[in-house]
Amino acid sequence: MMRIIGILLLFLGLWGCSDDKHTPPMADRTVIVYLGVDNNFSGEDDEKIAGLTEGWKESFTGHLLVYADPRPKGSNSDNPQGEPYLTEILWENGKAVAREVKRYEESNSADPVIFRRVLSEIVDEYPAQSYGLVVLSHASGWLPVNTLARPRSVISDKGEEMEVRDFVTALPVKMSFVIFDACLMGGVEVAYEFKECADYLVFSPAEVLVPGFVYKTMMGHLMKEKPDLTAVAREFYEYYDKLSGAWRSATVTVLDVSKMEALANLAKELLAGVDGEKHLDIGHIQRYGYGWNNLYFDLGDYLETLYPQRIGEIEAALNACIVYKAHTPGYYSAGNGSYSAIDFYSGLTVYIPQEAYPYMNNEYKKMKWTQQVNPYIP
Repeated sequence: MMRIIGILLLFLGLWGCSDDKHTPPMADRTVIVYLGVDNNFSGEDDEKIAGLTEGWKESFTGHLLVYADPRPKGSNSDNPQGEPYLTEILWENGKAVAREVKRYEESNSADPVIFRRVLSEIVDEYPAQSYGLVVLSHASGWLPVNTLARPRSVISDKGEEMEVRDFVTALPVKMSFVIFDACLMGGVEVAYEFKECADYLVFSPAEVLVPGFVYKTMMGHLMKEKPDLTAVAREFYEYYDKLSGAWRSATVTVLDVSKMEALANLAKELLAGVDGEKHLDIGHIQRYGYGWNNLYFDLGDYLETLYPQRIGEIEAALNACIVYKAHTPGYYSAGNGSYSAIDFYSGLTVYIPQEAYPYMNNEYKKMKWTQQVNPYIP
């Protein structure tokens, strides 16, 4: 079965990220919100659709489509089996309404074939000059499937999951932006996979607590002629920064994917032959959850610790591609219920290959970042 899926993805990849399949007339922008909530996020679909509807304005010149795959909702619901459905949010009869336009048979929303099919149908039926994507689900960045018990790689559906490389291959058009309302996606490895398929990314290097991004005001920023991604990220950060205790937990980065080459070239030079865990004490590098796993290290802290004499170059390369970044004083990890201080925040994480993780190291070789930078892998 996996071999068949792989062949399908290879076939689909021939058209991946193409953005020339439509001719005018078109809307200015179509935004797709993909809610992979057939997990313990079930119920978030109703809340997010309500927020998006409340924030939709008559002046918006674009389309907003929400695909949701929830858990079964019970006999008192109009969707007792939790079937996936597609909703359009639009202005109708003087008000914003959420109108279900399609319902699907039960399927795995974490399957890249399903993911591409849904997005392709929306792109075909709601053509636009540009496309944006918002994804809500469990996630764990670049990590291969089944690496963590939870959260999952990019999208989770009843224990099934999708890897970021399959996610990128499944995109039917190049996205103006992709916003990940999901944990641990703010890695340089994730970002580099998108260099041909998205202009901007908004994501979090640490875990994202519920309720996540601010959906009520999000479309007011995304439907502008030039999407104001900084405003989307800032509202997310400010929401959590006003909270107290472990709830005061947020990291967020807006990244210009097109400007990553200087960073990749510098990392290739600095990491040549460097055995990270032997060249320095990785326990002193800023780390982010999940739990106590040594899987997500701050990229800037890592490079600057290795080469303190080249801090200026490192920061310049990071600042060239990072449009906005913000963090609370610390972050919460559900993996062990801990709250840890953030003493260094460059806006991106990186995996440091370690002898303790041979499987991870082998999978890491498949990433575009790894192939470009060629770090030492034990």
